[in-house]
Order: sequence, then structure tokens, then C-alpha cells
Amino acid sequence: MVKGPKTARFAVAQLRRAAKVKGYTVGQVVDPRTGKPRGNGSHEVWALCDEEGNELARGGVTKHPGDMSWKVTRAFEEAFEHLLAEGWMDR
Repeated sequence: MVKGPKTARFAVAQLRRAAKVKGYTVGQVVDPRTGKPRGNGSHEVWALCDEEGNELARGGVTKHPGDMSWKVTRAFEEAFEHLLAEGWMDR
């Protein structure tokens, strides 16, 4: 379990680092109809993909500067835990 709130930038950087070790790639989810990044209001969605580009998991982070709430930070970590192992964000 994540030890505390993190910034969105830090969370995505940690996701990229953990994914690289496992051979996965990370990308922002884009709406194919509009070509714009998916999200709701001040949130953006990131996906973890395998070598063939198949989406394995996705999670959302906030766009605003500063720490995300503990709930958003934990939800982002939980979205990828089954692939990257528990506590992947604090490594």
C-alpha cells in the first residue's frame, strides 16, 4: 500500500519505471474518434500495455499541480498492483 499522497507526475513516472522493468509500456489513453486524451474534468487516464500494445490495466490521475488526494493515489496504485506487485509505487 502506498505510504502517502503523491503528485500525478511522480505517480506516472513511477508507473513508467515499474513497467519498464516488467517489459510493459505506458501511454495516455486517447479517444480514437477525437484523438484527444481521455479523462473526466481534471483527471487523465493512463494505461499499461504489453509488448503487442494490448491494454492490460488503466488508472486515472489528476491534472492539477501538487499532491493528489490519498484516495486518488491509492486507486491509481491499486489499478496496476495485480501486474506490478503490491507497493510498486514506493519502490
